[in-house]
Amino acid sequence: MKLKHLLIATFILVTALPLFIGLYSLNSYMGVQYREQVKSNLSAISQIAKLRILAGVERANDNVAQIASRTQLRRSLVLWNDTRDAQYQAHITRIINDAALDRSYLKSIGVFDHQGQFVTATHGFEKLSSLASAQFEDRPIRLEQHNGVVQLSRVAPLLLDGRLVGYVKVDFSTQFLNQLVRDRTGLGQTGEWLIAMQNDNGDALFATPLKYDPKAAFTRTVAFTQGTVPIIQALSGNELVLEQSPDYRGVPVLASTRYIDQLGWGLVAKMDESEVNAMVYANRTVIYAAELGIVLLAVIVGVGLSIYISQPIENLKTYIEKVTHEGELIDPPRVTRGWQEVRELTAHFSYMMHTLRALNENLQDKIDERTAELTKANALLEKTANQDPLTSLFNRRFFTLRFEQELDRSTRYGCLFALVLLDIDYFKKINDQWGHDMGDEVLKEVARFLLASSRSSDLVARIGGEEFCILIPECEQDKVLVYLERLRCDLTELSFTAKDTLFTISASFGVAFYQPGMKSGKVLLKQADEALYEAKHAGRNRVCIYQGQLPS
Repeated sequence: MKLKHLLIATFILVTALPLFIGLYSLNSYMGVQYREQVKSNLSAISQIAKLRILAGVERANDNVAQIASRTQLRRSLVLWNDTRDAQYQAHITRIINDAALDRSYLKSIGVFDHQGQFVTATHGFEKLSSLASAQFEDRPIRLEQHNGVVQLSRVAPLLLDGRLVGYVKVDFSTQFLNQLVRDRTGLGQTGEWLIAMQNDNGDALFATPLKYDPKAAFTRTVAFTQGTVPIIQALSGNELVLEQSPDYRGVPVLASTRYIDQLGWGLVAKMDESEVNAMVYANRTVIYAAELGIVLLAVIVGVGLSIYISQPIENLKTYIEKVTHEGELIDPPRVTRGWQEVRELTAHFSYMMHTLRALNENLQDKIDERTAELTKANALLEKTANQDPLTSLFNRRFFTLRFEQELDRSTRYGCLFALVLLDIDYFKKINDQWGHDMGDEVLKEVARFLLASSRSSDLVARIGGEEFCILIPECEQDKVLVYLERLRCDLTELSFTAKDTLFTISASFGVAFYQPGMKSGKVLLKQADEALYEAKHAGRNRVCIYQGQLPS
C-alpha cells in the first residue's frame, strides 16, 4: 500500500469517532451560546433604549431651564404677585408664547405664582387652579395623561435674587417614547417594549400602549406582589436578564429589565420564549448541516495529505511575493504543521514584520500627536485673535473683517443693513465710584444681554472700552428702530449691586443704514459715530439715527 493511501486510511479511522463526538458536543454548546447571544443583544438593546429615554428627558430639562431663566418672566411674575395687575399677566402670556415658538415637541407652558396658584398658560395647557408642587419635589419630571393623551410634564421653580417667585410647568410630547415603543427592531416577531411607573398602591402602571393591549396606557396594572413579572423587577431597581419569566399576559418570556432612577420608571425589552427556542432549534439545523460538511471536509483533508509537505513552502513563497511587490507589512501565514525548518523560517519572518510594523506605527503615532497639537494651537490662536478676552464677544479685528464682507455683499446685491454703535452712559463714573472690577462685571453683563437679544445672523462685538457695535444684515429700517428702542429700554432694567448698593445703567445708541452706492465702510462708520454723538449730546439714554449728509 502506498504511503499516501495508508495516511488517508489512518487519518479517517483515527479522526472519525472523535469527530462525531466533538460535533455533537459542539451542537449542544452552540445552542447554549446562541441563546446567550440573544440575551446579550436584548440587554444591549434595552441599555440603548434607556440612554435614548434619558437623552429625551435631558432635552426636556434643558428647555425648561431655558424658559425658567428668562429674567423678564420672573420680574413680571413678581409684579403680578404684588399687584395682580392684568397687564403683567398679559406680559407673562406673551413671554411663554414666545418661548413655545420653534419647539414642536413642546405642547404647552403654564405659570403659577409663589403659592402655587394658576396665573396663565399657553394654548392647550390643562388649566389647574393650583399646582401641587409637592408631588414634583422628588422627581420634578413625570408622565401624565391629559384628555387621553400621555405627556411628559416638568415643573421648575422660578427664582429671582434667591427668592421663590413662582413655578413653571412645561408639558412635552411623548413622541420619542412612542417611537421607541413602536420600533421593535431586534425584538423578533413577538417582542415589545414595556414602560411603567408605580401608582399610589405601589403596583406597576403601564405608561404607553402595549403590543397586545393598545389601550393599556394609564389603565392596565400589574400587582407589585407578582415579583417574577419582569416589569415588577424593573421597578424594584433590578437590571438583569430573566428567562422563562411570565409577562403581564402570563406568557413565558426572555426579558431584559432596566430601571431609570431619575424618573422612577421601569423599562423592559422582551421576547416570547417560544420564539427564542424556535430560533435556537433553527440554528441547530444549520449546525447539523455543518456537521455533514465537516465530515466531507475530513475526507478531503485526508486526500490532500499528499500535498501536505509542499503546501507550507507554497504559502511562504506567496507571502514573500506579496511583501516584495505590494510592500504590505503583514504577518506570514501561520504554520502549525510541516517541516521544522519551515516553521522556524516563518517565525523569523513574523518577528521581522512585527518589528517593522511597530516602528512604522510608532512613527505614525508621533506624527498624529504633533498634528493634533498643531491643530489645537491654531484653533486657540484663531479664537484669541478674534475674541475679546473680557466679554468673549468678537473684537474690533473680527468686526472689521465681517463689516467689509457685509459691505461688499450689500454693494453687490443691493441689500440693506444697519450699523449700530452703542456706548454705556457715564461708564467712567462706575469705574471711579465702584472700582474697575465692578466696571468689568457691567461690561460682561451688557455683552451677555446684547448677545442674548440679537439674532443668530447679527454680529455683536466690543470695539472699545465701553463701546459696542451691532451689525444687522438684511433688515428694514422701521423694524430696526423698534428693536433698538426695545433693547434700550430692556438695558435700563438690568440691575447691579456693589457694596450693598443697587444701581442701574443706560446706553446711547447711534445707528446708520447702508445706502446703495456707498463705496466706503468708513463713511457708514462715521455716520453711526455722529448719530451716537448726537444721542450723547441730546441727553444720553436714547436711540438716534443718522440724519445728516456725508460724502459717499
